[in-house]
Amino acid sequence: MIDNMRTGCHDILASKCAASDLVDLGVSACKARVVLGVPNSRWLGKRSWNVFPYAALILTALLKDEYEFSILDANGLDLSEEAYRSRIRELQPEALLVTGGSVEYHQQAHRAVSLAREACPAVVTVLGGVYPTTLPEAAVAHEDLDWAFMYHAEDRIGAFLRLLLTGQVEAARAFPGVAFRAADGKLVENPLRERIGDIPVQCQPDYSLVDLAPYLRQESLDYQFNSDRLAAFIITSYGCPYDCVFCASRTIAGRKPALRPVADVLGEIGYLTGRYGVGSLIFLDDNLLIPRARFRALLDGLVSRHPGLIWKAASVSAWHLDAELLELMRRSGCVQLTVSVESGSQRVLNEVIGKPLRLETVPPLVAECRRLGIAVGANFVIGTPGETWDEIRETFRFADDCDFDVAHFHVSTPLPRTELHRICMREGYLPKDFSFTDPRFFGFGQGFITTPEFTPFELAVARAFEWDRINFKTPQRVARMARLYQATPEEMTEHRRQTRRRLGLYDASA
Repeated sequence: MIDNMRTGCHDILASKCAASDLVDLGVSACKARVVLGVPNSRWLGKRSWNVFPYAALILTALLKDEYEFSILDANGLDLSEEAYRSRIRELQPEALLVTGGSVEYHQQAHRAVSLAREACPAVVTVLGGVYPTTLPEAAVAHEDLDWAFMYHAEDRIGAFLRLLLTGQVEAARAFPGVAFRAADGKLVENPLRERIGDIPVQCQPDYSLVDLAPYLRQESLDYQFNSDRLAAFIITSYGCPYDCVFCASRTIAGRKPALRPVADVLGEIGYLTGRYGVGSLIFLDDNLLIPRARFRALLDGLVSRHPGLIWKAASVSAWHLDAELLELMRRSGCVQLTVSVESGSQRVLNEVIGKPLRLETVPPLVAECRRLGIAVGANFVIGTPGETWDEIRETFRFADDCDFDVAHFHVSTPLPRTELHRICMREGYLPKDFSFTDPRFFGFGQGFITTPEFTPFELAVARAFEWDRINFKTPQRVARMARLYQATPEEMTEHRRQTRRRLGLYDASA
């Protein structure tokens, strides 16, 4: 099946253009139909993941002028499998792009591919996103998938589609940063030549083909996403120059940060506020605060152009914060930050995780945020190989002493192609049947790493009960948590109860 790489789409293009007696069958003369399929996260019994795929905005900007490009957002529209298949049959694409946002939802991505194959047997199928980038061997094993397109789309996806849609199969096989099955069924993975940070000018997201409305209100009990205003996500940069052992950012985007022009970011914010009435932003950058001059320019723009807008940052580097910057952040509308502390042990930060943070800088930052009226949360990771049980207890003590508005604890979990995974495989710390695509091994709540210092069960119990003890220790902390989650006392009580009883895990389908 894979040998001809679905070259039937080239025949379709030829027949479409024949009536015009066109000699050149390139897509510039006769636009090919390209559809981006966004899988419904609810398929196959999974819980809803109501975050708009930012990749759709980038692909729109890159492809809409050259192709007859459309987006079929089964997630935002909550389409059933049958409805999705029917829409694909109506659209009759020559090429189907599917976004695979995470390994946890890989089955939904493959289902989107298979449904398209059922509707249009000759369609060329391409899967992109985090999942095929970090786990191409699993992605291309799926019989209905022709290509895994890894890494970023900027300066690449258009050229690759031109090869596919004009029948240049051998050139497509040699394209950097793609993977496919060879004739013998084995994985062929072409190395990438350039990372996204090497692209001179970043693409401005294009919202013209999407309906953002279904994503502007979050219904989950999550302090990051809850808001009494319409809230939108935004990404202004990609990549991370640091070396945290568990992070997949270097695999996905590289170490050289890719920075969108500040003017483009402010223009995007203006569109969101003007078109949709967005009043709250959530920045999802890996490293929002660097370089400092660029971040200050963004803050100045928010102050001058968007007074009254509020914003949160899902993860910021504490070592880049100081009183002067926090003051400007507050004036620009910042109401909440989450700092990634990871450990309360300086040795673990230095020698185990590899994070350039000095713990003594954190308590003053918390105090300054509280003075300014900025809610500050913290993320911690427990159970990294090389960490002792006593150092895990140190992390809980540090989180308690800092008096964050909310402290979240995650169990160290290996992601594909990370240093943590390599360590676990070398030392034999994972179950013999461990697999990234097995639903038993999804999530960051229970953990799967066993070392002489701890077991997954011990980590899950400690995580759930220390989260409860620390965050609800006093009436003042209880009140803060209720405000952050925008929950009633009864809702918070039930949330605590279920967290303890399920050890912080969702139901089995999650």
